[in-house]
Amino acid sequence: MSHSSRILFLLLAPFALLGCRKAKVEVYEIPKEVDAPPAPMTMAAAPAGMPRSTGTFAQADGGELTWSAPAEWKAKPPSMMRRGSYAVGPDESTAADLAISAFPGDVGGDLANVNRWLNQLGQPPVMQADLASLITSTTVGELTVHLVDLTGGSPESPQRMLGAWVPFDGSTWFFKLVGADAVVLEAKPAFLNFLQTIKGSEHDHASHATPAPEPATMADMANTAVRQAAGPGLQWTAPDGWQSQTPTAMRKATYTVTGAGGSAAELSVTAFPGDVGGELANVNRWRGQLQLTPFGEAELAPAVTRLEVHGLAVALVDFTGGPANDQRLLGAIVPLSEATWFFKFTGPPDLIEAQKAAFYSLINSLQNL
Repeated sequence: MSHSSRILFLLLAPFALLGCRKAKVEVYEIPKEVDAPPAPMTMAAAPAGMPRSTGTFAQADGGELTWSAPAEWKAKPPSMMRRGSYAVGPDESTAADLAISAFPGDVGGDLANVNRWLNQLGQPPVMQADLASLITSTTVGELTVHLVDLTGGSPESPQRMLGAWVPFDGSTWFFKLVGADAVVLEAKPAFLNFLQTIKGSEHDHASHATPAPEPATMADMANTAVRQAAGPGLQWTAPDGWQSQTPTAMRKATYTVTGAGGSAAELSVTAFPGDVGGELANVNRWRGQLQLTPFGEAELAPAVTRLEVHGLAVALVDFTGGPANDQRLLGAIVPLSEATWFFKFTGPPDLIEAQKAAFYSLINSLQNL
């Protein structure tokens, strides 16, 4: 039986599934809430005479980019996901991380890319109308550099991200500096100067060694303000044995489940206005969290299982990734009125497999209020 067929069978036979707590129906409604976007930023000119080390790396397609990094930045080996990598900051234990990557095309466009970074900071996505106020664009030689300055994290551990992307020769290059707010803020002038050194090259260079990519964070940014959806809500039946956690400003619901040996998986339920960039952007956001390469339109259709549950259109995906293929994600996307609901179940592959039927039973129980 194929993977899609197994999913359909499980969803069409909810009463055969074990561990479903039919009596407990949890209802969540979405109030309207509006947040101000982060302030835009400007770029500074590079001072003459700064000591630098030079990096040149192969890229996705076509030509490549070169740059000069300050000598005090500690170069790290590039990886399968990165064309360059640096530890930025005076203390190695608290250093910010600069990742340089390149992918073919526009990777879903500016809105999808900014929303992917906001998600990594535990922030809600923005709409197209808000995008212009977040982006500063400048010219560096013959290149156009787009730049954002984003903040997130929690009150106990505030985070900041300086992100730049550079379209070049059919690909898009990304320069992402992320870490503790104070560390990144202190490194901001050097980062802006660094961007001024980026140049295009038509020559190919050999790739470097590929250590394991960094793991995706699963932290719950509990007190981050959220741009929430308005309109109808959803209700569902939670599986027996899943522990309901207190909803946060970022989430409409959170459940945890523990497996053998203390392993844990988590289901997060969120809802945002509109389509949040569209189905492809949302699927690629999840793939990015697992350190997987983004899909194109042609790859999306075979990866999605589509169902109708009590009149609701549900798109289901199942991905495995992470530093050592040690994370699995079952995801459901549910458009509702003028909002989109997201059900993301993540954890170790063995535990997700053991709880897969319970996840599908929850999805099969979804109803519009």
